[in-house]
Amino acid sequence: MTSRKPDSPSPMQKLLEARQNALRQQQAEKSVNQLADKQNRWQRFNRFGWDKRRG
Repeated sequence: MTSRKPDSPSPMQKLLEARQNALRQQQAEKSVNQLADKQNRWQRFNRFGWDKRRG
């Protein structure tokens, strides 16, 4: 028996690819959000120190 690759992907393969793409996109968004959170914390910290020095 020889196994050959089908010409068109099955519906399950399409669903798997769509789910994997969605997961990749979510991971990318999470990493962007984490960077933004760190920047916001840093800005908040600096603003607190600046306000403290002003009195």
